[in-house]
Amino acid sequence: MNKQTKKIGYWRSPRDLVCTALAVILGLVVGYLDLHVTEVVVTVVALLISGLLLGLIQTKGTWRWALLIAIGLPIMEFVAIKTGMHTAEPARLDPLIALVALVLAFLGTYLGVFMRYLIRS
Repeated sequence: MNKQTKKIGYWRSPRDLVCTALAVILGLVVGYLDLHVTEVVVTVVALLISGLLLGLIQTKGTWRWALLIAIGLPIMEFVAIKTGMHTAEPARLDPLIALVALVLAFLGTYLGVFMRYLIRS
C-alpha cells in the first residue's frame, strides 16, 4: 500500500481527513455568515467558493464535501434558535433553504472538480 491509499480509520488518506474537517468548518462559517447578513448573494457566493475550494483540493468523494458544507446552514439556524443568538433576520429552520444550499454546494464542488480536470489536462 502506498501513502495515497493507506487508510486512516474511515478516511482513505490524510487529505480526506483534512478535507472533512475543512468542509465542516466552512459549512459552519457559511451558516454563521448567513445568520448575520441580509443579502442572499453573500451566502450563495460563500457556498459556491467553499465547494469550489474543496473540489479543487480533493476530487474523490466530492458529494461528501457538498453535504458537509450545506448542513452547516441548518445546524447554525438550530443553534441560533436554541441559544437565542442575535441575528440579522429571525432564525427559522426551512427545509427549502437547506435544499437550495445543498444544490449550491454540489454545484461549487463539482465546478472545482471540473476546474481541476481542466488544470491537469
